[in-house]
Amino acid sequence: MPIPYRATVSRPCHDPATCYGALGLKHAVDYFIDAGFMVDDYYAGDATRENIVKSLEEKDPILFFMVGHGSKSVTTCQNLEKLFWVCNCKELSGRVVYTLSCLCGKELGPDIIEKDGWCYIGYNYVFGWVQVKPGDPLDDRYARGFYEAVLEILYSLADGLTTGEAYKRSIDKWNYWIDYWSRQDDILASLVLAWMISDRDHQVLIGDENARVAIPVLPATLIPATLPLMIIGGVIAANEVGKITR
Repeated sequence: MPIPYRATVSRPCHDPATCYGALGLKHAVDYFIDAGFMVDDYYAGDATRENIVKSLEEKDPILFFMVGHGSKSVTTCQNLEKLFWVCNCKELSGRVVYTLSCLCGKELGPDIIEKDGWCYIGYNYVFGWVQVKPGDPLDDRYARGFYEAVLEILYSLADGLTTGEAYKRSIDKWNYWIDYWSRQDDILASLVLAWMISDRDHQVLIGDENARVAIPVLPATLIPATLPLMIIGGVIAANEVGKITR
């Protein structure tokens, strides 16, 4: 049975789209590690099918997420090596899966669930974004909103939300940025809007909307500021807990 608080990640880097996407997903990798997850993160040349399948089989993580080029039935890793495809995705059985990959939500996503995957989130059309500054998309004025919506899914899962809640929070983030760009006087605003609306409308969740990969995080604001928290071997002041915020 897949193990909570474990994740395997594929972040190939062999062209601008995958390299920028890999930099974007690095924020999620770091977030999961900070949340206490054991993460096998395969980047660039290490993002091979052999390495990823070995990690899934030996570490048995509850979560697999990735960036990579794809089609309706196939997603890929480094140098376009086929990673998972229809009728060859049994390694994802029992897991929550997120693919930042074009079109996979059409056939591969449903097949993952038919092969006993727990929940799949991805896209059933081309995933596109606008970026003018090379590098991390969060550092680019145009790309930032796209990746905030993507990362919201993964951050929410790390915080213990259900897949359905994570999906909803991502849609809310898309809507925030769509509203923002609808009010901007920018030569690229219409292009950004077109792709944001397309990505939002073609983001799909298939499978169990109540799946979780972690225990829900208790908001620190719910803890009275003067109440100490008893722990084995001592006491930690509640006002210190207040510092642990997202």
